[in-house]
Amino acid sequence: MKQTFTDFEIIFVDNNSSDGSYEFMKENYDSEKISLIRSEINLGFAGGNNLGFRHCKSELIVLLNNDTVTDKNWLKGLLECIESDEKTGIVQSLVITRGIPMKYYEKNGTINLLGHNIMSVFEIDKNGRGEIFQANGCSLMIRKILADELGGLFPDEYFAYSEDTYLCLKAKFFGTKIMHTSASIVDHFGGGASGNKDPSFMFFYQERNRLMNFLLFFSGKFIVKYIPVLILNFFLKSAASVVSKKYSFSKLVKAYFWLMKNQQLIRERRKSLDKIKRVNEDEVLKYISGKLFNGDNVFERGFNFIMLLYCKVTGIHILENKR
Repeated sequence: MKQTFTDFEIIFVDNNSSDGSYEFMKENYDSEKISLIRSEINLGFAGGNNLGFRHCKSELIVLLNNDTVTDKNWLKGLLECIESDEKTGIVQSLVITRGIPMKYYEKNGTINLLGHNIMSVFEIDKNGRGEIFQANGCSLMIRKILADELGGLFPDEYFAYSEDTYLCLKAKFFGTKIMHTSASIVDHFGGGASGNKDPSFMFFYQERNRLMNFLLFFSGKFIVKYIPVLILNFFLKSAASVVSKKYSFSKLVKAYFWLMKNQQLIRERRKSLDKIKRVNEDEVLKYISGKLFNGDNVFERGFNFIMLLYCKVTGIHILENKR
């Protein structure tokens, strides 16, 4: 409400909270700028944003997480960046997340072939801008006309995690530019919605959604080459589940079983997504890293070398092996 740019409306979605949030908003934030939307069930990040999106009327839509504090020029920075180039369809803020070292904000990151973040990839110019692959769903602006052309924001069943990757894959295959701007700053605390959830419950969505993105968007020829990557992922995370509560073997199995069981759904979605594609997959893959890890110890360097070699031999034209 204290932004330097003031011509906006707020669609505040209460995702079936039980802590009095909705009542608090009604009592303390009675403003013509704010519309309160209440869901009778928890729709997750994906469904909650989809619900809010259906009530938006403006030409530009902003998604903002509930566990954030915005700089006063946050909205102005997003607006100036997206209006500077008509080819830009999505812009992300500089999202400073608690616990992440500041060195990782000197460049922008991307994802790898398993949907995990790979840091320090894309340059940021002196004006704080740079083209990227994936906009962070924590704080992004998208043209409403683009979202409509893409068939909306997210699949409801994603619930949480990697739905922003899904949206950005749609935009990239559509031929749209995605940008970062450091003029729009958000302080992100993290865990505002998922902090009280069972980690193994969320791990199912993390794994299924990350992998499903690649099965939905890329060609059958790519998926044949992708199968060994899926197998490697399964064995690495199975081993990790023995030593870390961050991973769950049962939810990993559940995610893979879901993907195998729902092949018909995946095929139908693939056909639907094919209709929006304007560029070939090599143009999209050149924004995606073949590395598995960000670290630089012997173990991580070894697996990164194997993955990059595999991509080179099989002709997967990722960022490090682009045409």
